[in-house]
Amino acid sequence: MNIPAEVKTAAGHTLGLKEINPGDMLDLIEAAGSAMSSASAGAWLGYAQMICSVTSIDGVPVQMPMTKDEVRHLATEIGNDGVAALSPIFYPKADTKASDVTETAKN
Repeated sequence: MNIPAEVKTAAGHTLGLKEINPGDMLDLIEAAGSAMSSASAGAWLGYAQMICSVTSIDGVPVQMPMTKDEVRHLATEIGNDGVAALSPIFYPKADTKASDVTETAKN
């Protein structure tokens, strides 16, 4: 995954970003605790990974959350505007063009 160093929100806030490394992911799984045993574990972990990739908000550093409550607090700080800016980076839509579909159909 290619994550930019920062992203601007529609409201003009700047979020500093980093790619979550394997050690961070293990910490995040541990922070998830009982959430990992639920049916929504994958969704929670994916969303939390996106939230935890934020290293600063408007130049003010934020620490990697170590508990579910800290993940929730950071998500609240990032807000809907921040999540809207992060989502295309972590969940890009398929870039399928009509011509690609036509070519596939021809084969």
